[in-house]
Amino acid sequence: MKRWLFLVVLVPFLWGYDAIKISKEQLSDLGIKVITIDGNISGKGLPFNAYIDFDNKSSSTQSSSFDAIVTALYRREGENVKEGEVICEISSIDLNNLYFELQNTQNRLKVAKDVTQKDRDLYKAGVISKREYQVSYLASQEMELKVRQIESTFKIFGIDPKNPKGKYGFRVVARDSGILSVAPKNTGDKIPAFTTYIRISKNDDLLARIKLPISVSGFIKKGSAVFDENGKKIGVIQSISVVLDKASNTILATALIDQGNYRVGEMLDVYIEGIKPEGSIVIPSNALIKNGSDYLVFIRTKDGFMPTPVHIIEERNNLFVIDDKSVKIGDKVAAGALIALKGIINNIGDE
Repeated sequence: MKRWLFLVVLVPFLWGYDAIKISKEQLSDLGIKVITIDGNISGKGLPFNAYIDFDNKSSSTQSSSFDAIVTALYRREGENVKEGEVICEISSIDLNNLYFELQNTQNRLKVAKDVTQKDRDLYKAGVISKREYQVSYLASQEMELKVRQIESTFKIFGIDPKNPKGKYGFRVVARDSGILSVAPKNTGDKIPAFTTYIRISKNDDLLARIKLPISVSGFIKKGSAVFDENGKKIGVIQSISVVLDKASNTILATALIDQGNYRVGEMLDVYIEGIKPEGSIVIPSNALIKNGSDYLVFIRTKDGFMPTPVHIIEERNNLFVIDDKSVKIGDKVAAGALIALKGIINNIGDE
């Protein structure tokens, strides 16, 4: 078996590590190759978790201002619906009270309009004054405004006030045509007050919602490529929020997904192309090795390599971003089985 200790010469150097003197033949036997740092090294980017959702730029929502219970389901998330089509039925004491108020106000409005019409006729006949007629007219107008306000509340729910009741409760109908991207899932489910429980999207474009740690959010910009686990580009970053989520200390980024077969609600691992910080270079992970508390790059010299400590700014998928104080563009460095070079500088030989 070959013995490398007597073939390798260690030369003291100012880094605190000895320069390694080694032949090309030895490099080949050790499984080490030499690469050039050219600034064009690329990888999949920074790894993140993403939540797939519909692109809701063109969508309509229906929300609840009361607690309610789902009593029947006719359409589910992901299905296409047409405007006016029944999605589900819901039940609520508050809705029942509101419906009673609507019916009562409509009846009062009908009486008020009859009074207004009679007063108008009496005013034209000279029996009553104009002021008396105006009083009844304003009263009917106020009543009509009250009816419209109650009807508007039903419409926000998605309930048609002209045909509100179904077999099991109040009929919730689609206010628009499109894809039902949010809808109740089960009968008996509770719909909390002040929540959106129906959302209809105009198209089936998908977004990846990605929470970026504040520490790396500055390295990602609008237009950055997004890749899947295999390094295939699946979309681009569309927006990066300027608002910090204090609970998770993250920034929300959204990416338009135009490749791949994904489903709404799916969680997946994605990689985002990150910009290179100023004063840094990128090297492949197989060109760096940890030795004690140091991370070392082996820079090619005339007779071998110089073990050079570097400062890691950021770790990416199969890449490291390091500062450019120790390694420069154009430097040739060792890559591959660096454990052999690490053994040499630590006086460990191959017996």
